[in-house]
Amino acid sequence: MKNIMKSIWYEILRSKLMIRIYIIFILFIVLTTVLNVGDSVQEGHTSGMLAGNPNITYEIQLFVLGFVVALICGEDYKDKVANYEVMSGHSRISIFFARSLMGIIAGTIMAEILSFVPIITGILIDGWGSELVLSDILIRHLLFIFPYLRLAAFFALLTYLVKNPYVIMAAAFLIATLSVLIIGMVEHSKSFFVSLFNFVLLTNYDGWSIYNLDPEKGIVKYFSYNSSVSSEMIIGTIVVSLIMTGIYLFMGYALFRRDELN
Repeated sequence: MKNIMKSIWYEILRSKLMIRIYIIFILFIVLTTVLNVGDSVQEGHTSGMLAGNPNITYEIQLFVLGFVVALICGEDYKDKVANYEVMSGHSRISIFFARSLMGIIAGTIMAEILSFVPIITGILIDGWGSELVLSDILIRHLLFIFPYLRLAAFFALLTYLVKNPYVIMAAAFLIATLSVLIIGMVEHSKSFFVSLFNFVLLTNYDGWSIYNLDPEKGIVKYFSYNSSVSSEMIIGTIVVSLIMTGIYLFMGYALFRRDELN
């Protein structure tokens, strides 16, 4: 299992396609942040931008997560590498967990890094502001790790079911593209059991707003937010995500161990 994971890590480092696509998405998120920061109705620098556009920290990242997991867990179905690994004496359980864990961990880390790109870029360009408390936001975004883990395990399960990494990439693209629409339909959902809803909870800042009339600026809006993190949010996100990740891994192995690998 350790040797398989080392070989996968070596493949990741040598994968020009993955690295290039990842750099492209970093640049795209930086550009998106530059266009949004300081231009929000809150006029609250980076904190105002995040309050008004919370999906900038996880929307595109969902596609990257699915892309990485599908590439690591599903690329073997094209060149039959797993067949050689079985013939070399590796057990199916070691092959499954080596590829699944590498895909899930690598995808989660890469998506999590992208989630912080808007925060870092916004602070460097326009400062943080005062709408949200920075320490609270850092905690919330560190908690992103757990729904990312859960969703990555789900993508891995789908990969072993469909046996085509490109289908999973397309599914991840649809989820990322339609996430705003889906979230709008379930805006008041308090569920921890769906990763997308979990992201909504982690980026939902309770608050209120008023407006004033200015002779020069016209209508000026003022916003106040509560970005504090409750113990329920922390425990619910961690516990449910770890349970669902375990369930998806169990289901994925149940499929993989019966697969003829052809």
